[in-house]
Amino acid sequence: METLSLLDSILHRFRDLFGSQNFLLFCAYVWGVIICSGRHTVSEIYQASASDTQYWSFIKFLSRGKWDWQQVCQRLIGVILSYLPQWVYVYDHTHAVKTGEKQFGLHFFRNHRYRKGNTNQSKFHWGHEFAALGILGLTGAGVFLFPVWVKLLEPGAASALSAFESVIALLPPGLIIFDRGFNNRKYFKALLDRGHHLLCRARKNAAFYYLPAPSNKKRRGKKRIYGKKVHIQKWHYEDISIEALGKTFSVAHQVVRTKMCPDPVHLVVVRTRPKKNKPYHYFLVYTTDLTLSVETIVYYYDLRWTFETGVRDSKQSFGFDHYQVRSETSIQRSVVLSFLSASLTQLVALPQFQQQHPEGLPELDVGLKEMNIHWYHPARWTLGLIARYIRWKKSQQLFSASFSVGKNTTKNENPYSVAAG
Repeated sequence: METLSLLDSILHRFRDLFGSQNFLLFCAYVWGVIICSGRHTVSEIYQASASDTQYWSFIKFLSRGKWDWQQVCQRLIGVILSYLPQWVYVYDHTHAVKTGEKQFGLHFFRNHRYRKGNTNQSKFHWGHEFAALGILGLTGAGVFLFPVWVKLLEPGAASALSAFESVIALLPPGLIIFDRGFNNRKYFKALLDRGHHLLCRARKNAAFYYLPAPSNKKRRGKKRIYGKKVHIQKWHYEDISIEALGKTFSVAHQVVRTKMCPDPVHLVVVRTRPKKNKPYHYFLVYTTDLTLSVETIVYYYDLRWTFETGVRDSKQSFGFDHYQVRSETSIQRSVVLSFLSASLTQLVALPQFQQQHPEGLPELDVGLKEMNIHWYHPARWTLGLIARYIRWKKSQQLFSASFSVGKNTTKNENPYSVAAG
Protein backbone atom coordinates (compact mmCIF):
# COMPACT_ATOMS: atom_id res chain seq x y z
CA MET A 1 0.00 0.00 0.00
CA GLU A 2 1.47 3.36 -1.02
CA THR A 3 1.61 6.42 1.21
CA LEU A 4 -1.39 8.06 -0.48
CA SER A 5 -3.63 5.00 -0.08
CA LEU A 6 -2.43 4.62 3.51
CA LEU A 7 -3.52 8.14 4.39
CA ASP A 8 -6.87 7.49 2.76
CA SER A 9 -7.37 4.42 4.95
CA ILE A 10 -6.66 6.54 8.06
CA LEU A 11 -9.27 9.08 6.95
CA HIS A 12 -11.79 6.23 6.73
CA ARG A 13 -11.61 5.91 10.54
CA PHE A 14 -13.66 9.14 10.68
CA ARG A 15 -16.40 7.73 8.43
CA ASP A 16 -19.09 7.31 11.11
CA LEU A 17 -18.84 11.01 12.11
CA PHE A 18 -20.16 12.26 8.75
CA GLY A 19 -22.95 11.68 6.32
CA SER A 20 -22.02 10.19 2.95
CA GLN A 21 -21.68 13.50 1.09
CA ASN A 22 -19.96 15.30 3.98
CA PHE A 23 -17.46 12.46 4.37
CA LEU A 24 -16.44 12.77 0.72
CA LEU A 25 -16.06 16.52 1.18
CA PHE A 26 -14.10 15.91 4.40
CA CYS A 27 -11.63 13.65 2.58
CA ALA A 28 -11.32 16.07 -0.32
CA TYR A 29 -10.76 19.05 1.99
CA VAL A 30 -8.08 17.29 4.07
CA TRP A 31 -6.29 16.14 0.94
CA GLY A 32 -6.51 19.66 -0.44
CA VAL A 33 -4.90 21.06 2.73
CA ILE A 34 -2.07 18.52 2.59
CA ILE A 35 -1.38 18.89 -1.11
CA CYS A 36 -1.84 22.66 -1.42
CA SER A 37 1.46 24.52 -1.54
CA GLY A 38 -0.01 28.04 -1.71
CA ARG A 39 -1.73 30.20 0.92
CA HIS A 40 -4.39 27.59 1.77
CA THR A 41 -7.43 29.74 1.14
CA VAL A 42 -10.60 27.77 0.38
CA SER A 43 -10.15 28.48 -3.34
CA GLU A 44 -6.62 27.07 -3.39
CA ILE A 45 -7.59 24.08 -1.22
CA TYR A 46 -10.45 23.35 -3.63
CA GLN A 47 -8.11 23.52 -6.64
CA ALA A 48 -5.48 21.33 -4.94
CA SER A 49 -8.04 18.67 -3.98
CA ALA A 50 -8.88 18.06 -7.67
CA SER A 51 -12.40 17.04 -6.63
CA ASP A 52 -15.37 16.81 -8.98
CA THR A 53 -17.63 18.87 -6.75
CA GLN A 54 -18.47 22.53 -7.04
CA TYR A 55 -16.48 25.18 -5.19
CA TRP A 56 -19.46 26.23 -3.08
CA SER A 57 -19.77 22.71 -1.69
CA PHE A 58 -16.57 23.36 0.29
CA ILE A 59 -18.02 26.59 1.67
CA LYS A 60 -21.23 24.84 2.70
CA PHE A 61 -19.23 21.98 4.23
CA LEU A 62 -17.42 24.45 6.51
CA SER A 63 -20.39 26.63 7.39
CA ARG A 64 -23.58 24.52 7.26
CA GLY A 65 -22.43 20.90 7.10
CA LYS A 66 -23.87 18.68 9.84
CA TRP A 67 -20.82 17.40 11.68
CA ASP A 68 -19.29 18.03 15.10
CA TRP A 69 -15.70 19.27 15.17
CA GLN A 70 -15.32 18.18 18.83
CA GLN A 71 -16.04 14.57 17.84
CA VAL A 72 -13.48 14.84 15.04
CA CYS A 73 -10.85 16.04 17.53
CA GLN A 74 -11.75 13.26 19.97
CA ARG A 75 -11.42 10.62 17.24
CA LEU A 76 -8.09 12.12 16.15
CA ILE A 77 -6.79 11.93 19.74
CA GLY A 78 -7.80 8.28 19.92
CA VAL A 79 -6.08 7.47 16.62
CA ILE A 80 -2.85 9.20 17.66
CA LEU A 81 -2.69 7.69 21.16
CA SER A 82 -3.21 4.17 19.80
CA TYR A 83 0.29 4.35 18.28
CA LEU A 84 2.10 6.07 21.19
CA PRO A 85 3.60 4.05 24.06
CA GLN A 86 4.35 7.24 26.03
CA TRP A 87 3.06 10.78 25.67
CA VAL A 88 2.41 14.11 27.39
CA TYR A 89 0.01 16.94 26.52
CA VAL A 90 0.97 20.56 25.82
CA TYR A 91 -1.57 23.39 26.17
CA ASP A 92 -1.06 26.97 24.99
CA HIS A 93 -2.65 29.94 23.20
CA THR A 94 -1.73 31.24 19.76
CA HIS A 95 -2.78 34.13 17.49
CA ALA A 96 -3.70 34.58 13.86
CA VAL A 97 -3.23 38.13 12.58
CA LYS A 98 -6.09 39.14 10.28
CA THR A 99 -7.38 42.20 8.46
CA GLY A 100 -10.93 43.15 7.55
CA GLU A 101 -14.08 43.82 9.53
CA LYS A 102 -16.37 41.01 8.37
CA GLN A 103 -14.82 38.06 10.17
CA PHE A 104 -16.27 36.84 13.46
CA GLY A 105 -14.39 37.36 16.70
CA LEU A 106 -11.67 39.78 15.62
CA HIS A 107 -10.22 41.58 18.61
CA PHE A 108 -7.29 43.82 19.44
CA PHE A 109 -4.12 42.51 21.07
CA ARG A 110 -0.56 43.67 21.60
CA ASN A 111 2.28 41.88 19.90
CA HIS A 112 4.95 41.85 22.60
CA ARG A 113 7.66 40.32 20.42
CA TYR A 114 8.31 43.83 19.04
CA ARG A 115 8.93 45.13 22.53
CA LYS A 116 12.23 46.94 23.11
CA GLY A 117 12.96 48.06 26.63
CA ASN A 118 9.82 49.75 27.90
CA THR A 119 8.69 50.93 24.46
CA ASN A 120 6.21 48.80 22.56
CA GLN A 121 7.07 50.36 19.16
CA SER A 122 3.33 50.75 18.43
CA LYS A 123 3.05 47.22 17.01
CA PHE A 124 -0.59 46.32 17.63
CA HIS A 125 -2.75 43.89 15.69
CA TRP A 126 -6.27 42.78 15.10
CA GLY A 127 -6.74 39.06 14.92
CA HIS A 128 -8.09 35.86 16.41
CA GLU A 129 -6.87 34.08 19.52
CA PHE A 130 -6.97 30.30 19.80
CA ALA A 131 -6.55 27.79 22.59
CA ALA A 132 -4.65 24.80 21.28
CA LEU A 133 -3.55 21.41 22.54
CA GLY A 134 -0.89 19.08 21.19
CA ILE A 135 0.34 15.59 22.01
CA LEU A 136 4.07 15.01 22.38
CA GLY A 137 4.87 11.42 21.46
CA LEU A 138 8.03 10.23 23.23
CA THR A 139 9.77 7.51 21.21
CA GLY A 140 13.25 6.12 20.95
CA ALA A 141 13.64 7.86 17.58
CA GLY A 142 12.83 11.31 19.03
CA VAL A 143 9.88 13.47 19.99
CA PHE A 144 6.92 13.86 17.62
CA LEU A 145 4.39 16.68 17.99
CA PHE A 146 0.76 16.14 16.99
CA PRO A 147 -1.56 19.20 17.12
CA VAL A 148 -4.94 17.66 17.85
CA TRP A 149 -7.36 20.29 19.21
CA VAL A 150 -7.92 24.01 18.72
CA LYS A 151 -10.70 26.39 19.81
CA LEU A 152 -11.45 29.95 18.69
CA LEU A 153 -11.55 32.22 21.75
CA GLU A 154 -13.71 35.26 22.26
CA PRO A 155 -12.29 38.20 24.26
CA GLY A 156 -12.37 37.58 28.01
CA ALA A 157 -11.04 35.07 30.52
CA ALA A 158 -14.35 33.18 30.74
CA SER A 159 -14.06 32.01 27.12
CA ALA A 160 -10.53 30.69 27.69
CA LEU A 161 -11.52 28.79 30.84
CA SER A 162 -14.59 27.21 29.24
CA ALA A 163 -12.49 26.15 26.25
CA PHE A 164 -9.96 24.51 28.55
CA GLU A 165 -12.67 22.68 30.48
CA SER A 166 -14.12 21.36 27.23
CA VAL A 167 -10.83 19.91 25.99
CA ILE A 168 -9.78 18.15 29.21
CA ALA A 169 -13.11 16.31 29.12
CA LEU A 170 -12.00 14.69 25.83
CA LEU A 171 -8.57 13.53 27.04
CA PRO A 172 -7.51 10.31 28.73
CA PRO A 173 -5.76 11.19 32.03
CA GLY A 174 -2.19 12.34 31.56
CA LEU A 175 0.36 15.08 32.21
CA ILE A 176 -0.42 18.53 30.75
CA ILE A 177 2.46 21.01 30.28
CA PHE A 178 1.78 24.76 30.55
CA ASP A 179 3.77 27.94 30.16
CA ARG A 180 3.97 30.35 33.08
CA GLY A 181 1.03 32.43 31.82
CA PHE A 182 -1.37 29.68 32.98
CA ASN A 183 -0.64 29.85 36.72
CA ASN A 184 -4.33 29.91 37.60
CA ARG A 185 -6.02 27.93 40.36
CA LYS A 186 -9.25 27.57 38.35
CA TYR A 187 -7.39 25.88 35.46
CA PHE A 188 -5.49 23.56 37.78
CA LYS A 189 -8.51 22.57 39.86
CA ALA A 190 -10.46 21.69 36.71
CA LEU A 191 -7.75 19.38 35.37
CA LEU A 192 -7.03 17.76 38.74
CA ASP A 193 -10.72 16.95 39.12
CA ARG A 194 -10.52 15.12 35.78
CA GLY A 195 -7.57 12.98 36.93
CA HIS A 196 -4.84 14.86 35.03
CA HIS A 197 -1.51 16.11 36.34
CA LEU A 198 0.09 19.47 35.52
CA LEU A 199 3.62 20.64 34.87
CA CYS A 200 3.97 24.41 34.76
CA ARG A 201 6.62 27.08 34.89
CA ALA A 202 6.44 29.71 37.65
CA ARG A 203 7.68 33.26 37.82
CA LYS A 204 10.88 33.79 39.77
CA ASN A 205 8.98 35.84 42.39
CA ALA A 206 6.12 33.34 42.78
CA ALA A 207 5.21 32.50 46.39
CA PHE A 208 5.77 28.92 47.59
CA TYR A 209 5.42 27.59 51.14
CA TYR A 210 6.89 24.65 53.00
CA LEU A 211 4.57 21.94 54.25
CA PRO A 212 3.53 22.71 57.83
CA ALA A 213 5.49 20.98 60.55
CA PRO A 214 3.50 18.27 62.38
CA SER A 215 2.15 19.33 65.76
CA ASN A 216 0.44 17.42 68.54
CA LYS A 217 -1.22 20.54 69.92
CA LYS A 218 -4.93 20.87 69.31
CA ARG A 219 -5.99 24.00 67.47
CA ARG A 220 -9.33 25.43 66.53
CA GLY A 221 -10.35 25.87 62.91
CA LYS A 222 -9.11 24.19 59.77
CA LYS A 223 -5.89 22.24 59.63
CA ARG A 224 -2.94 24.28 58.40
CA ILE A 225 -1.67 23.43 54.91
CA TYR A 226 0.87 26.26 54.48
CA GLY A 227 4.09 26.52 56.45
CA LYS A 228 6.84 29.11 56.22
CA LYS A 229 7.52 30.89 52.95
CA VAL A 230 10.17 29.39 50.68
CA HIS A 231 13.34 31.34 49.86
CA ILE A 232 14.92 29.53 46.91
CA GLN A 233 18.15 31.54 47.23
CA LYS A 234 18.92 29.69 50.48
CA TRP A 235 18.41 26.19 49.07
CA HIS A 236 21.28 23.76 48.55
CA TYR A 237 21.98 23.27 44.82
CA GLU A 238 23.60 20.22 43.25
CA ASP A 239 24.78 19.54 39.72
CA ILE A 240 22.79 16.91 37.84
CA SER A 241 23.33 15.65 34.30
CA ILE A 242 20.38 15.11 31.96
CA GLU A 243 21.43 12.70 29.21
CA ALA A 244 18.40 13.43 27.00
CA LEU A 245 19.46 17.10 26.78
CA GLY A 246 23.21 16.53 26.97
CA LYS A 247 23.58 19.23 29.63
CA THR A 248 24.41 19.63 33.30
CA PHE A 249 22.25 21.84 35.53
CA SER A 250 22.56 23.24 39.04
CA VAL A 251 19.29 22.14 40.63
CA ALA A 252 17.45 22.21 43.96
CA HIS A 253 14.04 20.67 44.57
CA GLN A 254 11.46 20.01 47.28
CA VAL A 255 7.77 19.21 47.75
CA VAL A 256 6.01 22.45 48.70
CA ARG A 257 2.65 24.22 48.60
CA THR A 258 1.43 27.12 46.48
CA LYS A 259 -1.84 29.03 46.39
CA MET A 260 -1.86 28.67 42.61
CA CYS A 261 -2.63 24.94 42.95
CA PRO A 262 -4.91 23.08 45.41
CA ASP A 263 -2.54 20.06 45.73
CA PRO A 264 1.09 19.83 46.93
CA VAL A 265 3.63 20.27 44.13
CA HIS A 266 7.18 19.17 43.46
CA LEU A 267 9.11 22.41 42.87
CA VAL A 268 12.35 22.22 40.85
CA VAL A 269 14.62 25.28 40.65
CA VAL A 270 17.40 25.51 38.06
CA ARG A 271 20.08 28.05 38.92
CA THR A 272 22.33 29.60 36.26
CA ARG A 273 24.96 32.29 36.34
CA PRO A 274 26.02 33.92 33.05
CA LYS A 275 29.14 35.51 34.60
CA LYS A 276 30.87 35.21 37.96
CA ASN A 277 30.33 38.89 38.72
CA LYS A 278 26.61 38.69 37.88
CA PRO A 279 23.75 37.51 40.15
CA TYR A 280 22.16 34.10 39.75
CA HIS A 281 19.17 33.53 37.49
CA TYR A 282 16.45 31.15 38.73
CA PHE A 283 14.17 29.02 36.57
CA LEU A 284 11.19 27.51 38.43
CA VAL A 285 9.00 24.64 37.27
CA TYR A 286 6.60 22.52 39.33
CA THR A 287 4.33 19.52 38.91
CA THR A 288 1.58 17.73 40.81
CA ASP A 289 2.93 14.33 39.72
CA LEU A 290 5.18 13.60 42.70
CA THR A 291 6.46 10.37 41.12
CA LEU A 292 8.46 12.17 38.40
CA SER A 293 12.20 12.50 38.87
CA VAL A 294 13.97 15.85 38.72
CA GLU A 295 15.62 14.92 35.43
CA THR A 296 12.27 14.02 33.88
CA ILE A 297 10.61 17.25 35.04
CA VAL A 298 13.34 19.43 33.49
CA TYR A 299 13.36 17.32 30.32
CA TYR A 300 9.57 17.44 29.88
CA TYR A 301 9.41 21.19 30.23
CA ASP A 302 12.26 21.60 27.77
CA LEU A 303 10.07 19.73 25.26
CA ARG A 304 7.34 22.36 25.55
CA TRP A 305 9.00 24.50 22.88
CA THR A 306 8.30 21.72 20.37
CA PHE A 307 4.67 22.80 20.46
CA GLU A 308 5.62 26.33 19.38
CA THR A 309 7.50 25.00 16.35
CA GLY A 310 4.66 22.59 15.59
CA VAL A 311 2.12 25.44 15.47
CA ARG A 312 4.52 27.39 13.28
CA ASP A 313 4.69 24.45 10.86
CA SER A 314 0.89 24.24 10.83
CA LYS A 315 0.75 27.91 9.88
CA GLN A 316 3.42 27.68 7.20
CA SER A 317 2.63 24.31 5.59
CA PHE A 318 -1.05 23.63 6.39
CA GLY A 319 -2.68 27.08 6.30
CA PHE A 320 -3.65 27.38 9.95
CA ASP A 321 -3.83 31.21 9.78
CA HIS A 322 -4.59 31.69 6.07
CA TYR A 323 -8.33 31.12 6.25
CA GLN A 324 -10.56 33.77 4.66
CA VAL A 325 -13.95 32.48 5.79
CA ARG A 326 -16.15 34.79 7.86
CA SER A 327 -18.44 32.95 10.27
CA GLU A 328 -17.50 31.48 13.64
CA THR A 329 -18.39 27.95 12.56
CA SER A 330 -16.34 28.16 9.36
CA ILE A 331 -13.26 29.57 11.12
CA GLN A 332 -13.46 26.93 13.85
CA ARG A 333 -13.80 24.04 11.42
CA SER A 334 -11.07 25.25 9.07
CA VAL A 335 -8.45 25.47 11.84
CA VAL A 336 -9.45 22.06 13.21
CA LEU A 337 -9.01 20.47 9.78
CA SER A 338 -5.66 22.22 9.46
CA PHE A 339 -4.48 20.61 12.72
CA LEU A 340 -5.90 17.26 11.63
CA SER A 341 -4.03 17.40 8.33
CA ALA A 342 -0.75 18.21 10.10
CA SER A 343 -1.21 15.38 12.62
CA LEU A 344 -2.08 12.74 10.03
CA THR A 345 0.91 13.80 7.94
CA GLN A 346 3.19 13.49 10.98
CA LEU A 347 1.67 10.14 11.92
CA VAL A 348 3.06 8.52 8.77
CA ALA A 349 6.64 9.03 10.06
CA LEU A 350 6.01 7.70 13.58
CA PRO A 351 8.20 4.60 14.21
CA GLN A 352 5.34 2.61 15.76
CA PHE A 353 3.16 3.42 12.76
CA GLN A 354 5.87 2.42 10.29
CA GLN A 355 6.32 -0.92 12.04
CA GLN A 356 2.65 -1.73 11.42
CA HIS A 357 2.64 -0.19 7.92
CA PRO A 358 6.11 -0.69 6.39
CA GLU A 359 4.68 0.14 2.96
CA GLY A 360 4.15 3.79 4.00
CA LEU A 361 7.13 6.09 3.72
CA PRO A 362 10.29 4.76 2.07
CA GLU A 363 13.72 5.00 3.63
CA LEU A 364 14.78 8.62 4.04
CA ASP A 365 17.66 8.37 1.58
CA VAL A 366 15.39 6.72 -1.00
CA GLY A 367 12.72 9.41 -0.61
CA LEU A 368 15.25 12.23 -0.98
CA LYS A 369 16.65 10.58 -4.09
CA GLU A 370 13.18 10.18 -5.60
CA MET A 371 12.50 13.91 -5.10
CA ASN A 372 16.00 14.76 -6.40
CA ILE A 373 16.96 16.48 -3.11
CA HIS A 374 20.73 16.31 -2.69
CA TRP A 375 21.42 19.41 -0.57
CA TYR A 376 19.45 18.39 2.55
CA HIS A 377 20.48 15.57 4.90
CA PRO A 378 18.10 15.41 7.91
CA ALA A 379 18.35 12.76 10.61
CA ARG A 380 14.72 11.66 10.09
CA TRP A 381 11.57 12.54 8.21
CA THR A 382 10.44 16.02 9.25
CA LEU A 383 6.87 17.30 8.95
CA GLY A 384 7.73 19.67 6.10
CA LEU A 385 9.64 16.95 4.27
CA ILE A 386 6.74 14.49 4.59
CA ALA A 387 4.33 17.09 3.20
CA ARG A 388 6.68 17.73 0.29
CA TYR A 389 6.95 14.00 -0.44
CA ILE A 390 3.17 13.52 -0.39
CA ARG A 391 2.69 16.52 -2.69
CA TRP A 392 5.32 15.12 -5.03
CA LYS A 393 3.63 11.69 -5.09
CA LYS A 394 0.24 13.30 -5.70
CA SER A 395 1.60 15.44 -8.53
CA GLN A 396 3.01 12.30 -10.17
CA GLN A 397 -0.38 10.60 -9.86
CA LEU A 398 -2.29 13.56 -11.28
CA PHE A 399 0.22 13.95 -14.11
CA SER A 400 -0.15 10.29 -15.10
CA ALA A 401 -3.94 10.42 -14.83
CA SER A 402 -4.20 13.54 -16.99
CA PHE A 403 -2.32 11.88 -19.86
CA SER A 404 -4.09 8.54 -19.51
CA VAL A 405 -7.41 10.13 -20.55
CA GLY A 406 -5.91 12.50 -23.09
CA LYS A 407 -7.00 15.71 -21.40
CA ASN A 408 -6.13 17.82 -18.39
CA THR A 409 -8.68 16.41 -15.94
CA THR A 410 -8.85 13.67 -13.36
CA LYS A 411 -12.60 13.17 -13.41
CA ASN A 412 -13.54 9.56 -12.62
CA GLU A 413 -9.83 8.72 -12.26
CA ASN A 414 -9.01 10.37 -8.94
CA PRO A 415 -9.80 8.00 -6.02
CA TYR A 416 -10.33 11.00 -3.69
CA SER A 417 -12.76 12.84 -5.98
CA VAL A 418 -16.18 13.93 -4.77
CA ALA A 419 -19.36 13.48 -6.71
CA ALA A 420 -20.94 16.70 -7.87
CA GLY A 421 -23.74 18.00 -5.75
